[in-house]
Amino acid sequence: MNERKFKDPLWEDPNTKQRVRAREVKEDGSGSFDIIVDRSDTETWSLLVAQYSEDYINDATDKDIEKFRKERDHRETYRAEEEERHRQETLFAEKLVAFEIPEIKENKNKKLKRRLRKAQTFTEIYAYAAAIIIDSDKGSTDAA
Repeated sequence: MNERKFKDPLWEDPNTKQRVRAREVKEDGSGSFDIIVDRSDTETWSLLVAQYSEDYINDATDKDIEKFRKERDHRETYRAEEEERHRQETLFAEKLVAFEIPEIKENKNKKLKRRLRKAQTFTEIYAYAAAIIIDSDKGSTDAA
């Protein structure tokens, strides 16, 4: 009988170090399958630690945890950047809609229009759009 071979051993719980998650290579070499090795399974445990020391498993587990954390941080950063990009695109689209309102389009108050262009929140867009419309209404009542 061939000796059992393992690869990629990691602690299932790095705090208790009671069980190892690994891949067991099939005897014919045609593939591998997941296995959990508990310390109470002394036969399998002995075969595993003959191939990989507990220090090796500790290091491999630490590296795996660090890799997971980096990937998670990268995903979170990417998601935050995507959300900000979407917010900026939506703000820009909302400004375009505001500038199509006839009272805003025809208004000559450069200061208010500049503020509307530079608005960073939807509340600012709506506030400056309203201010420009009020300014337009005020100008039209003065001329009347």
